[in-house]
Amino acid sequence: MSALPGAAVRALLLVAAVLLPSAWPAGLPRADLVVLVVAAAALMRGPTTGLLVGLAGGWLLDLVPPGAEPLGATALAYALVGVLLGLARRYAAASPLLPWLATGAASALLLGVRGVVAAAGVGRVAPAELLWSWVATLLVSVVALPLLLLVERRLVERRWA
Repeated sequence: MSALPGAAVRALLLVAAVLLPSAWPAGLPRADLVVLVVAAAALMRGPTTGLLVGLAGGWLLDLVPPGAEPLGATALAYALVGVLLGLARRYAAASPLLPWLATGAASALLLGVRGVVAAAGVGRVAPAELLWSWVATLLVSVVALPLLLLVERRLVERRWA
């Protein structure tokens, strides 16, 4: 029962992260806000929470139009990123830059998977679009990641995680 408020907050954050980029003007690179929510949860709570939040965020991305072609592929990629970021949790306290570096690497991994899937003939994506999406994610993470980590810290302090 104590995990319900933390799960509800993460669910709301994931829904917002999936829906917000659709409000951005066409032609502008879209930041991957879901990876930021997954990163904050994984870096504060570990690989299990990272796996679950990544899986939930990936499923949302798979189901919200236009969605992913092979249903579940995005969910598996985000779950893997959640686990990897959760494993980096013990090193995240070593430097204030490490969470951003880990999130940037995770975003690059996700975009690499997206590029490989597109190269395999499922969907279309231009390499320049992937690069600009990565840059936008890094820029947004400068402001959003500390805020999301603060939310996660508050959940942990209140034992709602």
